[in-house]
Amino acid sequence: MTPCRPLRGCSLPGPHPISVAGRLKSACHAGRGILIVRPPPSAGAKPERRWGHHPFFAGLFVLFMAILDPIMAKADTPPSRIVSLNLCTDQLLLTLAPRERIAGLSFLAADPSLSALAAEAAGLPLLRGQAEEVLPLRPDLVLAGQYTARPTVALLRAHGIKVVEVGLTADFTAIRQQIRSVAAALGTVERGEAVIAAMDSTLDQARPPPGQARLRVLALAPGAFTAGSGTLSDSAMQAAGMENYAATKGLAGYGYLPLESIAADPPDLLLMDRDEGQAPSLNGQLLNHPALTHAVPVTRRPTVPARLWTCGGPFTAEAVRRLAAARDLLATERRP
Repeated sequence: MTPCRPLRGCSLPGPHPISVAGRLKSACHAGRGILIVRPPPSAGAKPERRWGHHPFFAGLFVLFMAILDPIMAKADTPPSRIVSLNLCTDQLLLTLAPRERIAGLSFLAADPSLSALAAEAAGLPLLRGQAEEVLPLRPDLVLAGQYTARPTVALLRAHGIKVVEVGLTADFTAIRQQIRSVAAALGTVERGEAVIAAMDSTLDQARPPPGQARLRVLALAPGAFTAGSGTLSDSAMQAAGMENYAATKGLAGYGYLPLESIAADPPDLLLMDRDEGQAPSLNGQLLNHPALTHAVPVTRRPTVPARLWTCGGPFTAEAVRRLAAARDLLATERRP
């Protein structure tokens, strides 16, 4: 192999046995056998200017940070004009965000037969889920359900508006997760944790005493429509220490039970959703059938409005509290 020859002009990282005045760095061109030596700068010479220290690049860096800072600041700023397009997100928004940050809710938010927070929605703009209504409000965040207003959601995203989609909940674990995720999007994390703590406190107080018999409870809507296992009402009944009558009859999800079978084997408690404030209907009249009235007397029909579990939220704990109160009352009546 050809030995290296020292030449001036470039350097090799690391020490080298060749010594010249001052400290030298050297380099050997691979495959050429040439050792290139760079002498130290002479006295009074200006130090080598690196690209990062050049005024042009320094100015470019300052300009970049000036552009980036407002973007980062905006990302850290909680949304101030929030729109909801769904009944369930309406109630989460009303629960977790200050009223002055709400730019609009769905028209269902003000319906007391559907919304547990209809009173809180009074006076706020109500929307029908059309993009033409939402865009003029200039929202910086939109809450929507996974299955509602799909064309509107697509159009809002096409305009660069952030949309958070919220799914359905079937138990209190999912409710807690949903509250936390929505609170994070709203920038109200502490408020979310406080809401969860209050909900859990209500649920703890509603637990049945040890050894108490598990009552069977049936929630019946017009037309004998009801909810079986795997539903939010089923979870609420279990949280109150009860059995869902429909689930014991093999119903999973939502469906119908024959009125004859209910009358022949009545539940301990019957919850009637009579569509308060709605026009009379044949389906609604079914709930007044004499056979049902005889099987489950009025004293065993507590009031638990369906709006408390139409959507999952902290207000669903109120349904559990009401069930627990009816449970304890019936247990007292049955004592010898």
